Amino acid sequence: MLTRQEYGTVAVEERAIPDCRHHWIIEAANGPISQGECQNCHEIREFSNSIIEAERDY
Repeated sequence: MLTRQEYGTVAVEERAIPDCRHHWIIEAANGPISQGECQNCHEIREFSNSIIEAERDY
């Protein structure tokens, strides 16, 4: 969650919550991508189910 403060004409964003040490709960693989949700901060993220696809990102 980000808070936005404006100073003059420049918008500055600051983190309202300290960085989370995510603990992902990832749904079962059913296709190329599974959705995961952090158990702590409830952030949603997509995870690739293919090892080959994951290697290409790096």
